[in-house]
Amino acid sequence: MTRRWKLIAALVGVVLLAGVGLGLAVGLSGPSTTTTARATTVFTGPQQQRLEKGITAPTVTSQASVVAVEVRHAFEARGKPLLPAGSHVSINQATFHELSAQLATVDAVVSGPAPGRWQFVLVRESGQWLLVGTRKLA
Repeated sequence: MTRRWKLIAALVGVVLLAGVGLGLAVGLSGPSTTTTARATTVFTGPQQQRLEKGITAPTVTSQASVVAVEVRHAFEARGKPLLPAGSHVSINQATFHELSAQLATVDAVVSGPAPGRWQFVLVRESGQWLLVGTRKLA
């Protein structure tokens, strides 16, 4: 594993831990009237397409628009794209799983220079699902 990939893996781990921490904070805060009265949140086609395009956007600044506010500054300061140029992301909408009103996961396939299967950890901010972490799937 090259040094660059080790750095990316370490950053992904930090981002994932932030997402898990956020999920625990939300889950342990107890039910609110908003949570108990709402129906399951929908992960729409336009949200899926926005994430797919944002994750593979050509610049870090463009990609930052789909990264959660909690980790956006660190991501931009790192200055490295989420995926190598020429990558394509295909999110499997059927795997969307809401963990809480603000936290969810969804599986994706990355093709191109660094292919693989990933699980994206998403956080809901201002009505948008944003990327807060990732986990490599077997």
